[in-house]
Amino acid sequence: MRKWFLFLLILVIGYASAEDDSNGQHHRIIEVSGVGSVLSVPDRFSFSLSIEQKGGVASELNTAIVERTNTVVQALIKIGIDKKAVQSLQVQFNPWVEYNGNTREQKGFILTRQVKVTLKTLTQYEKSIDAVLSLGVNNINEFIFTNSQADAHYQEALKHALLNAKQRAMDMANVLDLKLAGVISISEQSTGGVAPISLGVRQLQASESYQPGEMSTQARVKVIFALKDSYK
Repeated sequence: MRKWFLFLLILVIGYASAEDDSNGQHHRIIEVSGVGSVLSVPDRFSFSLSIEQKGGVASELNTAIVERTNTVVQALIKIGIDKKAVQSLQVQFNPWVEYNGNTREQKGFILTRQVKVTLKTLTQYEKSIDAVLSLGVNNINEFIFTNSQADAHYQEALKHALLNAKQRAMDMANVLDLKLAGVISISEQSTGGVAPISLGVRQLQASESYQPGEMSTQARVKVIFALKDSYK
């Protein structure tokens, strides 16, 4: 009976040892980061402008702002800009204050309307800026260049990032005479947003014909691979 008990004990220990070895194989992992990028040329352009009117009577200011806004919209439509591409945004109403030495004098009110213009083709932006400036609107805010296929470019960048991670893992495993046995987990490290090209008014005025360069859409992933011996 004692010999039979020892025999069973040896079998149990041997089975547990084999299980540990098997589990040990699965715990051999490699964790790598992969990066990928896709270059694209901007094909969308947007800018915003402020239309400002000063005066002493609020109702008159509003009428003047509406008229000036319509004038800007009509000027943009005349050069081929879609009316839907011109958005009239928030209106701000502030006191008009001036200082004469230490004396503070309120002369009336300032009414300001923000207008955003989005163009489908970059060839229109020079004409639109000229049209707006010719109307005396010189408070033009930041210019932004983007690409209409940003989502598709990011998905392509993700593929490149995964391939980059796989290649890096294979290169490192080969040095140690190991092979990749499969993927344990994949995590996306980037948000998918593409940083647009921003251009200030001074930068635009410094060049008679500004041509935006290429944008880089980048993606980053983290991948954990299982490893196995290269001879298996």
